Amino acid sequence: MIALIAGPSKPPRFVQGLGLPYLAAVLEEAGFEARIFDLYPPSPDTDDPAVLDERLAGAIADAQPEIVGMTIHTPAIVERVRLARLIRERLPDALLVAGGHHPGAEPEDLLRNSDFDLCAIGEGEETLVEIAQRVAGRSRRRTTGWLEGIKGIAYACDDEIVRGAPRTGVADLDSLPMQAHHLLGLPDYAPHPHLGIPSTGLLTYRGCPQRCAFCLNPQGHRVRQRSPSLVVDEMERVVREFGVHGVNVYDNLFGLDRAHSMAVCEEIIRRGPEVIWDCWTAGDLIDPELAERMKAAGCIRVGFGAESGDDEVLAKSHRGFTAAQHQAGLDALHVAGLKTQPFFMIGLPGESAASIRRTVEVAKRCGAAEVALSLLRPYPGTALWQRPEAFGVRIVRGPNFEAYIETGTLPRAAMLDCAQQAGEELKRDGAMKGDFLRWDRYDWE
Repeated sequence: MIALIAGPSKPPRFVQGLGLPYLAAVLEEAGFEARIFDLYPPSPDTDDPAVLDERLAGAIADAQPEIVGMTIHTPAIVERVRLARLIRERLPDALLVAGGHHPGAEPEDLLRNSDFDLCAIGEGEETLVEIAQRVAGRSRRRTTGWLEGIKGIAYACDDEIVRGAPRTGVADLDSLPMQAHHLLGLPDYAPHPHLGIPSTGLLTYRGCPQRCAFCLNPQGHRVRQRSPSLVVDEMERVVREFGVHGVNVYDNLFGLDRAHSMAVCEEIIRRGPEVIWDCWTAGDLIDPELAERMKAAGCIRVGFGAESGDDEVLAKSHRGFTAAQHQAGLDALHVAGLKTQPFFMIGLPGESAASIRRTVEVAKRCGAAEVALSLLRPYPGTALWQRPEAFGVRIVRGPNFEAYIETGTLPRAAMLDCAQQAGEELKRDGAMKGDFLRWDRYDWE
């Protein structure tokens, strides 16, 4: 049996990501038993991560899986390493597999400094099935080279880190089975804050050709699309079998291929699956006709990667559009009757007090229902992390992959002051309702 651990970094529990339901589905299709364990139960009686981790490790140990898979994102690295240690104490013979953004970017560090046996790099469906086939019938005392030939992995062998050949993403997304929603307990999820009802996620494509400086792209730059009919099949299935009428479309950028996104909308309109949905996009991809069809197809909210109100900062970050373009996209969505939430970041390459001022003014007058503001944090695997000098910045690193950027155009202390002032101004103006993220100093600074 293969245990897959799902869950956010803290309660409450909304929709799960797409990775584990797809992994579980391909494992079941290949004849393996898979179970998805939630990092947090639907209604926890505590929010203490240590207590919840102990309980989860115990539940997994009771199931006696041969393989335990866990998704790891960099901000949660400390917690996931701790959970792996708890599982190892209870299941010394299980194969612990790490997947997700962080293992893909830093496999050697993770393997040397944790209880994980193996990192899956990139899309994991084909990789995990091959791993399960190798594990089947073997003992924990595996022979040297037993993982040889599996693409898209890194593992420790005789005190060395071995990396397999790169694995390309699944070429034909229509060949994948539908997600294993039956393993998620969908009706128990809290209503999604953007949709107001329980929801689940899906993709209309994988991959992204853009090369933004701050972005991780584990699915690669090659775009692969799902047939619109299969996208709507999945919507109809979650309504019919699980009573879920909310869908989060997790495409990197809805509208990236305009014709495909229009076809998805038209298929939804034609078949009427009784769902509402939200998605993520960028302003240069949206025009009035596409916005109108999105609305007609049941889209009610669009998240928007606006990043900055300063064109020079956008260009230095390889964002690929101007502030005027993202405002035009917002305007088209607003005319169509869609709610929007642009996301802005402070601290991008070339950031200055003047560029932050421009961002605040753009955010205040953009007409969105709500804006979000965060301070940029560089992550392993991004172009900023790997080649900071190419962007004219310096990465200052702390423990556990915490880091911040020095832009050379605005000192760190001044950047923090500007970020705090910007957030306070947007909250006073009513444009931002929640707290903005990571404006304060790290403990180690």
